[in-house]
Amino acid sequence: MSCFPISDRYVKSHALWPALVMLSLTGGYLLYTHINLSGLVTGSGSVLGGDFLAFYTGGVFLNQGILKDIYSINSSLLFPHQIDFQKSLISKDLDGYAPFLNPPFMAFIYSPFARLPYVYGLIIWQVFNFLVLTYTINLLRKELEFFQQIPLHKLVGCCFLFYPTLGWFMHAQATPIILLLYVLCYKYLRHGNDFKAGFFLGLIAFKPQLAIALAVVLLLKWRWQALLGGVISVSLWMGTGFIFLPDAMFAFLEVSPQFLDLLRSPNYPTWGIHSFFGFFVLLLDHTNVLLSNSSIYIISGGTIILLYFLWHKFTWKKDLAWWDLAMAITFIWGILLSPHLYYYDLMLLLLPAAIVINFIETGKTESTTMLFGIAITWIACFLSGFISIGQILLYDKYQIIAPVFQVSTPIIFLWGLSIFNYLIKRHKQVYT
Repeated sequence: MSCFPISDRYVKSHALWPALVMLSLTGGYLLYTHINLSGLVTGSGSVLGGDFLAFYTGGVFLNQGILKDIYSINSSLLFPHQIDFQKSLISKDLDGYAPFLNPPFMAFIYSPFARLPYVYGLIIWQVFNFLVLTYTINLLRKELEFFQQIPLHKLVGCCFLFYPTLGWFMHAQATPIILLLYVLCYKYLRHGNDFKAGFFLGLIAFKPQLAIALAVVLLLKWRWQALLGGVISVSLWMGTGFIFLPDAMFAFLEVSPQFLDLLRSPNYPTWGIHSFFGFFVLLLDHTNVLLSNSSIYIISGGTIILLYFLWHKFTWKKDLAWWDLAMAITFIWGILLSPHLYYYDLMLLLLPAAIVINFIETGKTESTTMLFGIAITWIACFLSGFISIGQILLYDKYQIIAPVFQVSTPIIFLWGLSIFNYLIKRHKQVYT
């Protein structure tokens, strides 16, 4: 089971039925909430377009020349200027808001969409991101041998059998852009064009935490051209911000250390964060914040050590198939290091899943364990948020303070660990 079709034998075994049920349930819910629109508020009470409201806010503030004000924060970790604007746009009775937390230079991306009425801007934004996703899958299709036999439209369609892809669409997030940068980095590293790979990786500077693991690997293997490319693209982003928006950049740098506190606040849906940070905050914050933070640092550090051990054993691209799997592990574990990894960001797992499936199908290897890892990860990415919400509601009902166990993070980690163990075992078999 996976977000990509593997072959007829898996389809015939009805492995895609759970995915189709998930798609039908989610699609039906989305249709119901949009049929019952009240202004710009859906039938579920959420704002039409979800997080696009935050991007639209950033674009409007930039267009009006007041972007600095967007980062003004009060003692309750709320952004009063953003709230006032969003209430004026949506409804004075708006319950909740979508904070713009991106660096100022990202507002240049959202500015053209914010010059349009909200609904038109949202439609064009969604079309733009769908085209980005299609282009990205086409790049991956050309790169990985197995997927060349599958029509592009089927591959794009199968992406929506993976729940986080639907999450991107429902929240109108920018995840396809990040996925494109991941795929471009992977592609150019695979072809030995390290500078371009690093340049595209550096463009993730608006969410730099998502580049940490791969940057560590490039540093460990001393891919200096990739590192140089990354430094240049990050410098271009930062330079653009400080040259054109210096006040906003300084305001952002001043307030950004408080963002982690925001992710822990009662106003934030921490249950939706699927990373080491989210896992331990939900599990341990109610007991001891210091213990929670220590666990985050220990597990994150341990993961980086495992990546060091993995890449230290392998010569860079001596065996392309093994290198592919090592890259898949890096992408899998790398996203877990990000403090903010909302469930739609798990869409980035499409890349390592495609790499693993290509390895299985082109290498004719024993695939049971690897396919099981993909299947369990897919199920966890669908159910985990609901399981966390269920625990929270149960505790609230009975006024209990107890740990919330988030299912997805350990399962995603174990998926990467199963591939890690496979590679280490194969390495020992070949070289002993």
